[in-house]
Amino acid sequence: MPHQHPPSTLPPINRGREGPSSERDRAMADLETKGVVLLDFWVSPFGQRCRIALAEKGVEYEYREENLGDKSPLLLKSNPVHKKIPVLIHDGKPVCESLIIVQYIDEVWPDCAPLLPAEPYARAQARFWADFVDKKIYECGTRLWKLKGEGQAAAKEELIGILKLLEGELGDKKYFGGDAFGFVDIALVPFVSWFYTYETCAGFSVEEVAPKLVAWGKRCMERESVAKTLSDPHKVYEFVGALKKRFGRCRIALAEKGVEYEYREENILGAKSPLLLKSNPVYKKIPVLIHDGKPVCESLIIVQYIDEAWPDRAPLLPADPYARAQARFWADFVDMKLLEGELGAKKYFGGDAFGFVDIALAPFVSWFYSYETSAGFSIEEAAPKVAAWAKRSMERESVANAVSHPDKIYEMVGVLKKKFGVE
Repeated sequence: MPHQHPPSTLPPINRGREGPSSERDRAMADLETKGVVLLDFWVSPFGQRCRIALAEKGVEYEYREENLGDKSPLLLKSNPVHKKIPVLIHDGKPVCESLIIVQYIDEVWPDCAPLLPAEPYARAQARFWADFVDKKIYECGTRLWKLKGEGQAAAKEELIGILKLLEGELGDKKYFGGDAFGFVDIALVPFVSWFYTYETCAGFSVEEVAPKLVAWGKRCMERESVAKTLSDPHKVYEFVGALKKRFGRCRIALAEKGVEYEYREENILGAKSPLLLKSNPVYKKIPVLIHDGKPVCESLIIVQYIDEAWPDRAPLLPADPYARAQARFWADFVDMKLLEGELGAKKYFGGDAFGFVDIALAPFVSWFYSYETSAGFSIEEAAPKVAAWAKRSMERESVANAVSHPDKIYEMVGVLKKKFGVE
């Protein structure tokens, strides 16, 4: 069974699915298949643990990339409790949770490259430190790049403390278990790819606070199993940036209104939170705005709610009912030349005030370069007024802080085109 390398790219797009019965039948057939299959997601540090362990053992396996926005029936069948990756399927039997999977791999293939020490106390110590990494690094690191101000400062201080504690446990050893690369190293090393994101978001240097840990990371990267598995640090940073800015409409609207809010990032690498599933039981997707305990779903509906809930600040929809209807129509419509005609000589689509249609369209400004480059045309030539409107919109702090950089969007589109064989 061939080992298919995972892509070092951004999340997969949803290409549609077969009928539910055929997918369930396929999932059942997959669970009856002999061999090793890994259900994973390219940037997941938890899935990377499993890939490294399999590589260290020299185990051939089939890699299956999961679309975490549209999880496969096989994943849902294999991990009905948490419904998340990674899952290792060995001769039809699913094993879940990364550290449990790594221990399973070590026990099923014991004759090659032992990952846990033989002595019981040393094994207990290795499990303790791997569990420490599991409980601390990802959660603290996520708060660090997700939050700002005091929240980010607290996460930064906590992460530095965690790194120093791990450095103390490493000491002068080559690896955490001594001279042999093992269980704790596999638990921690995928996060080396995330160091750049942590440093860039919080303004500190991991090498300055934990130089021995950084040296250990470089030694680990000399191993083929690690070097071929870990994501490029800059790709991880782009991925995080895409997560932060994915739903710009709602964030632009809240910024225009000056509304203070708590931002909660959904864990795209794992199961959707109970709060999301409860708040949006129909579509089970983001964005969801929760105001005084009441959830509002779908981005354009959320923007209208924001406008109505805070009516005294920067109105986003016009007061006249017909003008409001027109704004709703154009917000739901995309055709560049018709949009050009609708914009006319106005500053914004609603006139002098930045409003509902502008918010609906503004996040796509960062995609203009990809459209132009892919299709060989110039938006400025085809729709110069829309291009000028886009530049004016980008001068607004609410927009500039919410939309992605055009070059990053183009790079993501290029990678996805290659991944799915689109010329």
